[in-house]
Amino acid sequence: MLSGVTLRSGTRCVAPFYEAPWLDDGTPEQAGLLGQLRSEFPCVPFGVPYAPEAVVDGWRKSLAAPVDERDASLDESDDLLHGYACVGEWSLVRQTDFAIEIALEYPLASSIARLVRVIRADPNGPAIDFSLKVEARRKTRRPMGLHPNLALPSIAGALRIQPGAFRFGVAHPAGPEPGVSRAAPGAVFEQLDQVPLRAGGTAAFDRLPFAHDTEEIIQLCGIDGSVVLTDDASSVAYRLTWDASVLPSLLLWVSNRGRTYRPWNGRNLCLGVEPVASAFELGCRPSLSANPINARGIPTAVPVDPGQPVEIAYRFEVLME
Repeated sequence: MLSGVTLRSGTRCVAPFYEAPWLDDGTPEQAGLLGQLRSEFPCVPFGVPYAPEAVVDGWRKSLAAPVDERDASLDESDDLLHGYACVGEWSLVRQTDFAIEIALEYPLASSIARLVRVIRADPNGPAIDFSLKVEARRKTRRPMGLHPNLALPSIAGALRIQPGAFRFGVAHPAGPEPGVSRAAPGAVFEQLDQVPLRAGGTAAFDRLPFAHDTEEIIQLCGIDGSVVLTDDASSVAYRLTWDASVLPSLLLWVSNRGRTYRPWNGRNLCLGVEPVASAFELGCRPSLSANPINARGIPTAVPVDPGQPVEIAYRFEVLME
């Protein structure tokens, strides 16, 4: 995971990424991903298993579906939160003044063999170029995603989200935080400023943070591989671009002080800006089976064959206003 990233444009420096507040405040160390939740990381596979009864009716069959033998069987590492990449010990392959290459061998039982990650600072401007290569042991499919996390400003509505063109959006079919999340579970929408609410009506999700405390996840499906995020409070904008032919959706995780239990403690304020080929973060089973997203022609998993690795390129850059 990236940590402590600063990007410089002229004489100005910005630190766009989020790091979990409990990492250095004396909170007892958390297990798994939460123990090292920082900045940006890859997710293979993307998500974690959900119980079918947690989601609305239109999604339950997908969560209960068995995994097709053609996708190769799941193993324990497929059920880790956002995959083994988040907890495994990566190895240094090579390092230069501007780039680092690291690799991770997956457990022998996994259909995924290895990930190779390259992170390169652009010497000509405030930007970082990334690549992720996924190698397989057996012919398989898995939900995959990238997980950049931005620190949200403290002023309500100060961050504007301007996604590229997308076909449709969907609200999380469970509501990521029961009793707190306000988006109507499973609702489909066409504009980010008109997301249906559980209580009726719509709300704008293109301006963050919200004035109220909540946790929300929405997925923009069939997107063109770009999003611009502008912080009006600090007059700086960021652009994320990626290969949408591999990852055709953008998941937006809005953590808006809505989780009051440990280690979140009602203080977490961040935006996950996550290119994915996945059915939300619901884990392998619904992403590999028929679901309401791939039924509309948007893939929710990535095929990968031995000897033919999948490579995903993406770029994060600062656009000073």
